[in-house]
Amino acid sequence: MSAILLIILSTVTFYSCEKVQSQLGQRTSKGGIELGGTLIVAISTDVKSYLPNQIADAVSSEVGLHLHEGLLKLNSKTLEVIPGLAKSWSVDNAGTSYVFTLRNGVKFHADECFGNGSREITAHDFEYSFRHLCSVEAGKAFETTFRNRILGANEFHDGTAETIAGVTVIDDYTLKVELFKADPSFLFVLAQPSTAVISKKAIEKYGDEARVGAGPFELNSSKNASVLVRNPAYYQRDAFDNRLPYIDTLVFKTIATKEEQLNAFLKGEIDIVSGLYLDPVKQVLEAHVVDFSGKAPKYVMQRESESISYESYSIYRANIVGFENNFMGYRDFLSVEIEQ
Repeated sequence: MSAILLIILSTVTFYSCEKVQSQLGQRTSKGGIELGGTLIVAISTDVKSYLPNQIADAVSSEVGLHLHEGLLKLNSKTLEVIPGLAKSWSVDNAGTSYVFTLRNGVKFHADECFGNGSREITAHDFEYSFRHLCSVEAGKAFETTFRNRILGANEFHDGTAETIAGVTVIDDYTLKVELFKADPSFLFVLAQPSTAVISKKAIEKYGDEARVGAGPFELNSSKNASVLVRNPAYYQRDAFDNRLPYIDTLVFKTIATKEEQLNAFLKGEIDIVSGLYLDPVKQVLEAHVVDFSGKAPKYVMQRESESISYESYSIYRANIVGFENNFMGYRDFLSVEIEQ
């Protein structure tokens, strides 16, 4: 499972965030859900790549899952595979042939490569994306995803085949994928951002600098931190018909150590710190115990780990609602609200 999941800013940056938020416009909330706001979270290293076929480390994967989306994704609470851009799928009795049915009307992020508009995603885009992932430039991402899994992927990667034999477009909304042998981990592989859909036009225009995806957020800036703004056309809605994500801006700020992250949190520079072990930060937390106590605490501490050998925690501001960080450290901010 762990292999599967391996999967304060400058004035200029904040000005950029505010400008984009104003362009997104105001939304009308349904069901009492809080919409809008900016969430700043800590990451330990800079993002190495935003391009799916180059994503091979945990930090890039976490940011990537908010920018990109594939056929499937993971439930952030249970880590179960759930539908993504594929609304359903089936598998034959041998467990080697999968057929995915795509959602109608889902589009890439709006971009200049589409004439300042967007374009609907079809099965042809996934066939291209899988070839891009199996290209010789993919490196580690290919090794941990499609090598020795999909028929013809090795040959395509090695340059001895022009297509991937195990990937077939049946029609615009139906994709067939055939494996060497039954593999229970395959659906989890398809939930990684490295197997997400990309646009051929975006790759032709931007090359490795392409940032156009289909996820709940779009990349606005990467100069001082990874600043993401909500995708106003993201397909997923909640039970009240609010379009996700709830927040307008998601910022991933690089702070190397947990001690530094905790200090930044207590200074109000970030909103969430995850993966904290008690021993290194115990004295700091004890000095602020009143902020975690009472009927209206300022901060919340949430246990992450389920191992008896160690305990890890997330801490976050009490006005943040809906944040869940499971014991594998998988963080998804799609349904997080910020109470005003």
